[in-house]
Amino acid sequence: MQLRFTLTAAAVLFALAQPARAEVIQLIDNTQVSGKIVHFYDGTFAVETSDGQKVELPTAKIKTITFKLPPARAEFSTPEKTFARYKDALVKNDINKLIDCYALMYQGVMAAELGHTTDEQRKKMQSEIAGTKLEIKSSKIAGSNATLKVQRAKGDEVETADVRMVLENGEWKLTP
Repeated sequence: MQLRFTLTAAAVLFALAQPARAEVIQLIDNTQVSGKIVHFYDGTFAVETSDGQKVELPTAKIKTITFKLPPARAEFSTPEKTFARYKDALVKNDINKLIDCYALMYQGVMAAELGHTTDEQRKKMQSEIAGTKLEIKSSKIAGSNATLKVQRAKGDEVETADVRMVLENGEWKLTP
């Protein structure tokens, strides 16, 4: 039972970190409830069905939970498109868009780090980005991993670095 609870708790954390979606919960009596898990507390899932009804389901009555993710977004369909979105977010100082470019396991860390920045620090970051040219020199995909060779040029300073990505739910996302 402890293992089942641990797996159930992990499933809840995974579900809460995902974009809009619906789950199919199969009960022990084989009936199904379709909806969005909105809360988990003290061994009970709170589920909101498509008609807005809230249902409470104790884990003891749940057989399985199937997660249905939204379709992959076109702006993350290739490593190059993801990097273009990342560059755009940097230039526009769009923190939410910037965080969205990272793999899920890093989004919380990025949100915490960027959430503590002041307006002055953000303006400084944006001024450092101004006049910087980022150019993809090459890309290599190996299964669910990709590496972009990116050249950063600002004035006379030029450097090339690897930008690593992973394929996550059909979308290419950055890793630090």
